[in-house]
Amino acid sequence: MQLVAATGKGRPLITAYGAGGFRFGLETGDKRIEGSVLILADTPSAWGPLTMVDLAGASLAEHFAPILALKGKIEFVLFGTGTGILPPPVGLRDILKGAEIGLEIMPTPAACRTYNHLATEGRHFAVAMIPVT
Repeated sequence: MQLVAATGKGRPLITAYGAGGFRFGLETGDKRIEGSVLILADTPSAWGPLTMVDLAGASLAEHFAPILALKGKIEFVLFGTGTGILPPPVGLRDILKGAEIGLEIMPTPAACRTYNHLATEGRHFAVAMIPVT
């Protein structure tokens, strides 16, 4: 799905998503990331879990460790769950609450649009998104 190009005040914006990945508009050109994505400190990078099932169990804190390291620097995590709205993995809210980080959860297409909007406002947040195919 193509998204409308906009100015992100120096932040990368998501210009397209689908086919198992994301495309970002950067000052240096477009960048495609296959699979899931984390956006931390305005830098998009690949993220390990490809489905919500991959986030279950003991590895949950490990998957979110880069976000937890931003305690005090971000307000919340924008979490895209893939094609549909799904509940967060068991324990995620507690882990984030302990770090005083909020959680906004929505399907990935909505999370992409929300990210672009919030990026233009200069908000301090992290993004974790599961891809859609």
